[in-house]
Amino acid sequence: MPPVVTLRAPREGDAAIHFAHPPEAEIVRMYGGDPSNPREATLAWSQNWLAWLQDHRFGRIIMADGHPVGAVRLHSFDDEERAASLALGLFSTRYFNQGTGRQAIQQTLRAAFEDFGLARVDLRVLAFNTRAIRCYKACGFRHVATESVDILGKSEDEWVMSCDRRT
Repeated sequence: MPPVVTLRAPREGDAAIHFAHPPEAEIVRMYGGDPSNPREATLAWSQNWLAWLQDHRFGRIIMADGHPVGAVRLHSFDDEERAASLALGLFSTRYFNQGTGRQAIQQTLRAAFEDFGLARVDLRVLAFNTRAIRCYKACGFRHVATESVDILGKSEDEWVMSCDRRT
């Protein structure tokens, strides 16, 4: 049975929770980082992450069955185009494949379209991240462009995906 997922505003204790989940190689790779050399986890870095998340118009902690498991945000708002970009990250691979990300994205899209009145939400994902792409497609995103990005000295495809307001 999938977890019950809710979103809440970030709060001070979230820095310690973030710190308790040091970067995992697979997650670092999906962000385009070097999985053999992940960033050292420090409480100061987690506190900076929390302040950064709190500075977003829509930055939320993903709760699964009452436990914080990641974060989702809308960023790069374009008020003229009525668009924004979405980014999501789970704290650990142990939260993968449970429907948590899908539920968090669906709730974020609802907020984007209903609360913010957006017409479109975009995202970027590395093409090799097929798990995330399946999730994004299930939430209504479609592949609209492919760009080349340099990841650790190697050219990789990055997909731009978009989801329009549901009528």
